[in-house]
Amino acid sequence: MQPKVSVIFPVHTREAYLQAAIDSILQQTLTDFEFIIIDDGSAPPVATVLDAIDDPRVRLIRFPVNLGVNAARNAGLAHARAPYIALMDSDDVAMPERLATQWGWLQAHPKVTGCGSMAIKLLPDGRRVDMRYPRTDGHIKAMLLWVDGALLNPTAMFRTDFVRKHRLFYDANLSIDHDHAFFVAMVKAGATFVSLEEQLLLYRRHAENVTNDESRHDDEKTNVRTRLLPMYFPDLTGEEGRLMLGLLRRQVSMPLRELCRAIAAADKAMRETRSFYGEDRTEINRILERSMRHPLRILSRTGQERSGSA
Repeated sequence: MQPKVSVIFPVHTREAYLQAAIDSILQQTLTDFEFIIIDDGSAPPVATVLDAIDDPRVRLIRFPVNLGVNAARNAGLAHARAPYIALMDSDDVAMPERLATQWGWLQAHPKVTGCGSMAIKLLPDGRRVDMRYPRTDGHIKAMLLWVDGALLNPTAMFRTDFVRKHRLFYDANLSIDHDHAFFVAMVKAGATFVSLEEQLLLYRRHAENVTNDESRHDDEKTNVRTRLLPMYFPDLTGEEGRLMLGLLRRQVSMPLRELCRAIAAADKAMRETRSFYGEDRTEINRILERSMRHPLRILSRTGQERSGSA
């Protein structure tokens, strides 16, 4: 019989956290699911843990070599049999009621494509920090422009038929923001989202987290925003879009004249009042205002220095 939920679970390393992550799925209060574990060319310690699992709900897919998390998730999408797909990472812990809560909510709201939830960040020293995410569709879509803080990937559950209908997949060219790029593709295809108020995941922070690598942080997020800008700001020229992308980077580095033009492009974007995909324009303008604070301080400081030298 068709299960209610397909849980996609890529794994390559992180054997220190793996058993707890697996147990948190196998011990869910909703028991009618399939657990698709993709062994992405793991080392023997991980393979030993996976070989020891004795549960008929587990479907183990093994890659002979490491192909990356995007290829692993795409394999999970292709093999999913349930009407809902839940994402899960191999170093996090799902709360026991996670699948039941999200499945029940989506069953009751057939017009919503997918949902996330709030979470608890588990720090290496044992401290726990609440993680808050936007609740509504428009706010989530607006936050995708900032990339971080829109929807937490290992809390996501969405409708399988939507993914299949629109032939959505994870982009193997992205190393750290493939999840956000996938959500952008869902938005472009017409998806709607919510995040539930319940905290349904323990999200571990540790030395092996991929997002600890700051070396490509701006480049990866610019790649995601490059897909989003024509959707949200169709009246911007290509040059104005390029300047906007530079302004949204964590490290803004532009010549003074280009910085002025970038602020002018952001000002033009903020005058856009139409919502094309359900995005909240007020929240988008807050993001753009936030991105301009540091550049405006630079311009103000530069003006004061010129006045002083005169």
